[in-house]
Amino acid sequence: MLLIVLLVGAVVTSGCGTQDRSAPPSAEEALAFSGVVVPPGAEVLGVDASRGIDSFCKLAIAVDGGAVERLLADSQFRAALEPGREVSYEPVPQAPVGADIASASDQLPPGPGRPSAVFREFLVDRSDPARAVVHVWAFTT
Repeated sequence: MLLIVLLVGAVVTSGCGTQDRSAPPSAEEALAFSGVVVPPGAEVLGVDASRGIDSFCKLAIAVDGGAVERLLADSQFRAALEPGREVSYEPVPQAPVGADIASASDQLPPGPGRPSAVFREFLVDRSDPARAVVHVWAFTT
C-alpha cells in the first residue's frame, strides 16, 4: 500500500513543471520532460506548460541553421519532417511561427524527467536560414 501511495505522489508531482502548479517550468524541467537536447550556442526562447490529469509542455529553441539536425538527432527524434505541415498547437508567445516550416510527431519512452511516455510534436521554422527556431510540444495522455 505504501508503494502505491509513493507512486501516486511521484506521478502527481512530476511532469513538465515544479510542484508549484501555478509557476511555469524551468527550461531544464521542460527539456528533460520533452527529451530535447540543446546543442551548444542554442537559446531557449520560451517555455510554458499546463498541468492537470496530463502534463503539457511547449518550448521554442533558436539554433544556428546547421544545428537543427544535431538537435533532432541528440533528442532521439527520428520522424521525417514534412515540409509545410502545420500543427494545431499554439507556440510560446516569445516565438511566433513563420512561413517556412516542416514538422512531424513521435513518442518518447519514459526516462529522466518523465515517468511515462511522452508524445512530441516538433516544428522547425527556417524562415530565417541563419537562425532556425525549433518548436516542441510534449504531452502525456
